[in-house]
Amino acid sequence: MINSKVWAILSLFVMALVILSACTPQTPPASTPVPSTPVQTSVPTSNIPLPTSQDAAWTNIVKAAKQEGVVTIYSVAFVGDVGRRISQDFTNQTGIRTEILVGSGAILLEKIKVEQAMKRPVGDLWNSRSASSIAELVLLGGADSIAGGLPSLRDKAAFKIDPVYSPGGEAVVWAMGYGDAVINTKQIKPEDEPRSYKDLLSPTWKGKILTQDPRTSGGTIFYANLRYHKVLDLDYFTRLAQQDMAIWGGSATEGHMKIARGEFPMLLSGTTDIAAPIIAEGAPIKVLTPDEGNSAGLGAVVAMKGSPHPNAARVFVNWLLSQEGQRSYAEAASVTSIRKDVPDFTNPVARVTPKKIWARNWEMEEWARKDLAAKTMEKIFGSK
Repeated sequence: MINSKVWAILSLFVMALVILSACTPQTPPASTPVPSTPVQTSVPTSNIPLPTSQDAAWTNIVKAAKQEGVVTIYSVAFVGDVGRRISQDFTNQTGIRTEILVGSGAILLEKIKVEQAMKRPVGDLWNSRSASSIAELVLLGGADSIAGGLPSLRDKAAFKIDPVYSPGGEAVVWAMGYGDAVINTKQIKPEDEPRSYKDLLSPTWKGKILTQDPRTSGGTIFYANLRYHKVLDLDYFTRLAQQDMAIWGGSATEGHMKIARGEFPMLLSGTTDIAAPIIAEGAPIKVLTPDEGNSAGLGAVVAMKGSPHPNAARVFVNWLLSQEGQRSYAEAASVTSIRKDVPDFTNPVARVTPKKIWARNWEMEEWARKDLAAKTMEKIFGSK
């Protein structure tokens, strides 16, 4: 019979064996192979987007742009609070300063031509509400291609229209609006509004119309666009010229303000993108929707050939076309964005629903340039 002392010794021995067995690494059976690589516990690397050469190239452009530190913009549109908002938002996001020179399209175009002739460009970008003025510079060979490689342009489906306007990518669309006739609603009652362009030939309108200069590229939204699309012909404009219209060669914004102040009842070659912020401030003006339809005016931007800050220029254009840039402009100017993912900030009373839209295109720009060279409108309205 085993006494209690022996049982105690045996119990301690068994416990020691159990503890030793638990602490010893276990060798798997020969039939179970040991994995040679770690078990996959994360997302397969094939599903992780890798940096592309486009991303690397754009990173280098942004780095060079920050070293340049500034972009100089000649602009018709970035006026007052709109320009300040654009400048502030762009600088806050990129760290790059903006220098904005505001002027009329005709004056800025002449300044750019002089700089190009002297081969000493000062500006980097020319930003205009008139694609026709921009197209003139492109056709003269004064602009560099800028559309290629912009991240904002990778998804064309985000835009209401194709933002690349010229075949070589020099002109990029950043704004749009509908136009042609803008009236003062205090001077013209609803029942007296013209329903058709042909109504403007009535003696009622003699001496009451202000018009953007039809002899310049700025007047083409009405005087060339509707002829190009065969909505109106030369006979119509010959008769319209007999209405003793006042020709305005200054900025389009000031032309709209003249209507708002009641200096004239009507403006030809007006647009919703200029009228909207003025209406939002309480001005008694309205964009008409004639039976024949409205022109679709486009604003474009180009990079001047040989610009001093080419990388900063590219970064600015990319930002202007981005959701952030378009929202910044549309909200500040109370207009409709060219992007589908940006809300419409147009004052409701400034929104129009054209009965038909006569859109600009590059073929028309080439046609309009030849028409200007032929001085078609000068033969009707007299020399400048």
